[in-house]
Amino acid sequence: MRTFVPFLLAAALQAVATPAPAQAPWPGHPIKIITPSPVGVGSDLFARAYAERLSEALNTPVYVENKPGALSVTGTDAVAKSRPDGYTVLFSTSNPFAITPFLFSRLPYDPQADFVAVTQALRGGSFIVANNAVPIKSVPDLVAAARREPGRISYASYGSGSTAHLGFELLQDASGARLLHVPYKRAALPDVMAGHVMLGFEPPVSALPAIRSGKLTAIAYTGNRRSAVLPDVPTVAESYPGVEIFTSLGFWVPAGTPASIVERLNREIQAVTHSAGMQRMIAEAGLEPMSTTPAEAAAAIRRETEVMGRLIKAKGIMVD
Repeated sequence: MRTFVPFLLAAALQAVATPAPAQAPWPGHPIKIITPSPVGVGSDLFARAYAERLSEALNTPVYVENKPGALSVTGTDAVAKSRPDGYTVLFSTSNPFAITPFLFSRLPYDPQADFVAVTQALRGGSFIVANNAVPIKSVPDLVAAARREPGRISYASYGSGSTAHLGFELLQDASGARLLHVPYKRAALPDVMAGHVMLGFEPPVSALPAIRSGKLTAIAYTGNRRSAVLPDVPTVAESYPGVEIFTSLGFWVPAGTPASIVERLNREIQAVTHSAGMQRMIAEAGLEPMSTTPAEAAAAIRRETEVMGRLIKAKGIMVD
């Protein structure tokens, strides 16, 4: 027994003296931003703008991978199941966290436990737009027409439980009007312009080109104040106080990602958001920049989840 004590003691001392392997500096290889929107649509445009600027800031390639489908579940779940090492980042609206969980009986990810919020980056309302042949130029026009012919005035959405669907539900609750919901699984704007559907509900980035070219009429904005890009368009809240619908865009990483990486991402993303080039892009898209800490972003999502959850449950909206 005594023969092995010096050997064991020496081995233990050597183990104590040997330094632990140093953690590789981050980032050490390309970073992937997953967005649950199709190429060229909505948040994809900003995902690519952030990727380009973050590549420069972090001195490593940052690229975008589009994973649309199932009301953003496909792309969101891909991030949830990624390694928590800072090399896979979600850029999305808050819908997969504040809306989608109430639309499905089961989700493949846990919106609270599987993610860490990095920051909210952008925010904006949407424009309610009308086909030019429709004699509706304002929210009072819309409500009056819907009351005269309940269920005849049609509006397009990107599916049950989408922002457009919930926005029009809030307007109907406030006004007592009854509209006809026409859900789409693809871009709805072309059908609004063609007159197949009377109304649409679009974020500025997709609505503005059609409005400015005269192909659609903007009848209202859903933010809490008029949009700086179209200040002559009144808000819905001017007719029905409290009826406001925002879409926020932000960044998340898988739960377990080191806090140092989350903090670095937060810092770099905020710097990009407030850079001159990005500020111009944000303003031209009719959006507002945001700068939140991870804790502030998580708290904002919790508040939004409570509001949207109550609405969806009250309406009994389910996808499956």
